[in-house]
Amino acid sequence: IASITFMDTLTHAVEAYTSTWNNDFSDGLALQSIRLTIEQLPAACAGDEAALESMQNAACMAGMAFGNALCALAHSMGHSLGAVFHISHGRAVGLCLPRTIEFSVRGEEPTRYADIARWLGLSATDELSAGIALVQAIRNLAETIGEPLDLEALGIGQVELSANLDHLVENAEADSQTLTSVRMPSSDEFRRLFAC
Repeated sequence: IASITFMDTLTHAVEAYTSTWNNDFSDGLALQSIRLTIEQLPAACAGDEAALESMQNAACMAGMAFGNALCALAHSMGHSLGAVFHISHGRAVGLCLPRTIEFSVRGEEPTRYADIARWLGLSATDELSAGIALVQAIRNLAETIGEPLDLEALGIGQVELSANLDHLVENAEADSQTLTSVRMPSSDEFRRLFAC
């Protein structure tokens, strides 16, 4: 339960910081929540009480951050995955977060992933390398705590995905969180994001 819940915390914080509605009130809360989650989540999942307390703080800060800035693509995709395949919310958005970062940093609009990478002390020389470093850190974290990295790990194969792909895309396109994303996918890009 903790791993699912706190992957949602991380997604809230990362997306609040990089949302097009980011602001002075949300930024500090989001960054500190990201740091606490990356540093404390493995110990929290192992039952460490101090780490669990830190993660409760991180969850609260992330909630305040996205309450002031909204989220982005990982949430619009995660909402759709949850509705169609009955995947828990935290697991769905956590699974989508790395792929939506990869998509976002390759757009023409500047993003804020380099700020997050520097805040975490990750090696990054530019926006693209920062995005790659952050994605790897998130995937490493998910693997450490036993969270899936793709739909196949949840028992959702290509046939089932293909049969539901139009519905998944339609849901995500209609989701309010898509509007605050730094890069807006086309329908075909959404299809590729769900399929990767």
